[in-house]
Amino acid sequence: MVIKALLMGISLFEVGMLYWLLCGTVLEKQYFCKREWVILCANIVGTGIDVGGNRSLIFFSQFAFIVCVAVTCICVLLISGQYKFLRIITVILYYALVALLDFFAAFVSMIVLRHEFKNVVYLYANSIMECILFFCVRLIVACCVYQIVRLKFEKAYIREFQNLLLAITIIMCFMLKYYQIAIVNMMFEGREQEAGTTGLSLIGVLLITLFTGIVFLKNKTLEKEKELLIMRDTMVTQKYTELEKAMEKNRQLSHDLKNHILVLKHFKMEENYEGIDKYIEEIEQNFFDTKRGVWTGNQIADMLLEQKRTLAEQEGITFTIQAVPIAEWLFDDSDTCSLLGNLLDNAIEACMRMDENANKWISVKIENQKQLLFIKTENSVKEAPVMEKGRPVSVKGDKMRHGYGLKNVERILNKYDGTIAYLSRDKAFQIKLLI
Repeated sequence: MVIKALLMGISLFEVGMLYWLLCGTVLEKQYFCKREWVILCANIVGTGIDVGGNRSLIFFSQFAFIVCVAVTCICVLLISGQYKFLRIITVILYYALVALLDFFAAFVSMIVLRHEFKNVVYLYANSIMECILFFCVRLIVACCVYQIVRLKFEKAYIREFQNLLLAITIIMCFMLKYYQIAIVNMMFEGREQEAGTTGLSLIGVLLITLFTGIVFLKNKTLEKEKELLIMRDTMVTQKYTELEKAMEKNRQLSHDLKNHILVLKHFKMEENYEGIDKYIEEIEQNFFDTKRGVWTGNQIADMLLEQKRTLAEQEGITFTIQAVPIAEWLFDDSDTCSLLGNLLDNAIEACMRMDENANKWISVKIENQKQLLFIKTENSVKEAPVMEKGRPVSVKGDKMRHGYGLKNVERILNKYDGTIAYLSRDKAFQIKLLI
């Protein structure tokens, strides 16, 4: 009974680690209600006791594994929030990886125990050796989970690589089936001497799979960083060009200042005050950007709105801004650049793809109510964009270099616990952000 209780305790620890991983990656535990905490705890206790009891009878049961995965998947789907498919992938991947590590530990102990392994660990053993084996594997898993949770991956970032995780999960499920058959054959055909080579092949395939996944992930991350750097360089160049133009206007104004003063003195001598007002207004129109406004009160956000408005109007696009001063702007400067820059660039590009004589327009609305920030961009389009996985698909030819704009927007929104919604209507496309 003591050994059985230890096995149940180890299984409770195993399921608890899974929820630790889920809460640190794809679940939003800060929004859990009482019902969701009950589901979580019930799943940990129920599955832990069931799996622990099963392990006191046999080292690994395929039926118990499938039931355990199915019940846990149902429970994580009952918890409200996004990323349902990603939750299922994470559950299956976690249990498959733990089972494979159990098999590897079994092959190692088989080398030491030889024929005794079948009676001491595999069948109806209830031995302290079996408890030690399971506990050591879960201790290793706990260290890995701790490192993953400590990195604090953004949910949108993880979702971008869910296809990679799905591929790794499928590979590990096939591996699990193969090595389960291998260990059963060893037990009942007396081939324990093959444990060394089988264990090496298991850990080799496992490491190659994980290493390939990590390299792929690293390459994709570098691509994303490159896209961000290109975007920031573009914005710096645009700002530098704008500054050069302003400096050139200032040089022209300084050069003609003496003449302007003479004209103004002439108007004063004639007491032509109306002429003075008109002349000053003409100077303002020629040398100063009188349309520059303060919309949100944030310097970076207002600079971007002005910059994109000027660019849009140069292309014949009507650009309207409705905004209120924001007492506390939520985003840091780099996130502000990426968020507004991508939204407005996409809107401008969509308008520029329209026919030359078409009605091109962009509308930006920024509001702040209580503790909510609401941002809406809407623009005219030639035709409604194609949606894939809830996101509009890029129509640019080079798919490797484009399509990151809205992904970056979603990444930032997840960082600040925001939501995004896309809406197509007659000749218009709308994006709503709520933070």
